[in-house]
Amino acid sequence: MSYWWQKPLRMMRWDYMDDFSRIKSEDLDSLVRMKREKLHINCEWIVGTPGVSPGLGYLTTFNAEGFERYPGFEDFDCLRTYLSYARKYGIKLLVYLNMHWFSYEFAKAHPGWEQIMSNGEPYGKVHPLYGNGTTFCVNSPWRDWAFKLIEETMKTGVDGIFLDGPVIYPDCCYCESCQKKFKERYGSEIPKEDWQNPLWKAFIEFREDSMADFLKSAQEVVLRINPEGVIFLNAGSWQPGSWRVARDAKRLSRYQSFSLAEAFFHPSSGRINLYQSAMTTKYLRATGIPTVTAFHYCMGVWHYTFLPPEEIKLSIFQAVSCNGNVWIGGATYRHEYNPEGCRPLNETLGFLEKNEDFLTDLEPVSDTALLFSSQTNRYYISNITELYKDLGSGKEQDLIVDLGTGKTVIDWSRRKLICENLMSFAYEGYFTALTRNHIMFDIILDEDLSLERLSKYKVLIIPDFACLSDKQWKSIEKFVTSGGSLIISFDAGLYDEKGEPRFIEERLSLLGIKEIEGAFPAIRGENYIIVKEDIFGFYKGNLIERSPYALKIKVLKEVNTPFLFMNPLEKVYTPLRGESNYPAVVINNYGRGKVIYFAFPIGTFYGSDRIGTQEQLISASVNYLSEPIIKVLAPPTVEAELYRQKNTNRFILFLVNNTGDMQRPISYINPVSNIEVSIKNNSIKSVYSVSNRSNIHFEYKNGSIKFVIPLLKDFDIIRLEEE
Repeated sequence: MSYWWQKPLRMMRWDYMDDFSRIKSEDLDSLVRMKREKLHINCEWIVGTPGVSPGLGYLTTFNAEGFERYPGFEDFDCLRTYLSYARKYGIKLLVYLNMHWFSYEFAKAHPGWEQIMSNGEPYGKVHPLYGNGTTFCVNSPWRDWAFKLIEETMKTGVDGIFLDGPVIYPDCCYCESCQKKFKERYGSEIPKEDWQNPLWKAFIEFREDSMADFLKSAQEVVLRINPEGVIFLNAGSWQPGSWRVARDAKRLSRYQSFSLAEAFFHPSSGRINLYQSAMTTKYLRATGIPTVTAFHYCMGVWHYTFLPPEEIKLSIFQAVSCNGNVWIGGATYRHEYNPEGCRPLNETLGFLEKNEDFLTDLEPVSDTALLFSSQTNRYYISNITELYKDLGSGKEQDLIVDLGTGKTVIDWSRRKLICENLMSFAYEGYFTALTRNHIMFDIILDEDLSLERLSKYKVLIIPDFACLSDKQWKSIEKFVTSGGSLIISFDAGLYDEKGEPRFIEERLSLLGIKEIEGAFPAIRGENYIIVKEDIFGFYKGNLIERSPYALKIKVLKEVNTPFLFMNPLEKVYTPLRGESNYPAVVINNYGRGKVIYFAFPIGTFYGSDRIGTQEQLISASVNYLSEPIIKVLAPPTVEAELYRQKNTNRFILFLVNNTGDMQRPISYINPVSNIEVSIKNNSIKSVYSVSNRSNIHFEYKNGSIKFVIPLLKDFDIIRLEEE
């Protein structure tokens, strides 16, 4: 059975941030018709309890038994009134309920509900939410209040609910309810942060379990009233620090209809990821349920002005090309002052609505998988002490090179933050390198590391840092033995699922390693790798930039070592000291498969420094292990995603042009001409450009179909029909 929420959705929240009650004076019929016909949405969020200062999430915009109305809605039931117009124009209606921001006065009236920090203080007192307000605990009696609100919301007849929160905030929760529940489960008091204490790691699991349990009970309330009703919340994205707010998208996916996460653009963030929307969507898609990638249609924290059209196009088209739905919120309520500001929505969502048939029932065509590991995000703290040295920026300016102090961080909490930052660069580095080289790949999660799930792929990539259980490691070993290929780097796989070291022969031998002697001295810059044979597009004798971090490994006799580390230099502008005896890259034949091991964190290095040789090493290693399904000759800023449409003889190729004007926010997308595409398939009978509404000439050669796309402006859907 197919539900409405399993089809392509274009979601929006039309805000009245400065005056919610303004909706009462709107011509609702005209407003809703405009949203449907001009903005092309088919699913809208409407505010049931607002997220406004000073934390008025306990006030409703509709008639709910036992709840106080938001000012201006005393005689106006917003949900029931609006629902009739949404139904008229075929828009599914979801209700936004603020579940994380409440006033101090409301908290005072309900003692025992607030989240408490390890020092005994309420979180909201120490860290006022948005400058004014507090937050409640999912294990406290507040949960019953929340479930009653959800029940009253669903009684209005709406299609479902989005919960903005709850969030279990950092250093929380030590309230009486959590203390009691934790002690019943583990027989001990909740510990403070201590990464060497197994009970601390148990508390991290306890927090995420508490979030999942809350959502499970909330879903039961929804389904009791409407068996087809939906409920979901912000499940968190791929960023390694998500454990701090107890968000694990896979764990939450069992109890919600969508996996949603934010991919908001902020112009002042400094480090800007060009593929933020794609990265978020692919991660969410790995949870196995429909995804929603959320964008603010406003200039970062300037909520009353619009994001440039080019930025919103990139956000939407990247998400759609990765088989996701989109949610747009923010400044759209300024439409009456600047109708032109909503033009990009008319164009992008209008195009998606018109071509919805090509966005349905898509199955990725890829033979490469990239691991995003939640258990690593939670528990990884490397044993490699060189990671914790202050190396400075490595920049040379005004006759000064910033090489840091060289001091080693001892504090475990700071070490955890350092490892999370390195993991973030690693994920971003591998993702970006694969995307820029038009390599089709899926994101997989810890739960996917079984032989059955891995068998659909030819190449598995495990980023620089990964905590894997013995069971997961054995599945990977069987995958390689059976003919699969593995790319792995640095100390990935050398820790168990709780972050405990597993530098054991069983794991090292798969990588072709006999032993790890230690690490090279960490320094940023002026250290190199030398190429020992023509391979991966490099020539014998080439020098390649080395990561600040590198391991000294001894390898097994039968492995190939085509790259060596040069002997280390402790300072810049000093003579080279020749080759070391330590391999930088190992190629190991194992069973019927192969393993390529990088003895340095190549994903992190590329993610942080964006040096082209590192990108080449990553992409060339994938192509060395598996002949690409599709080859796209286009600038690296053109993103390509290939799908087979289920129950049809059709392939769908999405092309997103991210080629901008060398700054963010982007103000101009540079069209790309004559994109050459080759796909291993000799049964295609037609190729059609949906954007240009024209057939594309093609030819067969050596078992592949080849064609040229004359012009890509911003986005295109290429439809390929088989005989």
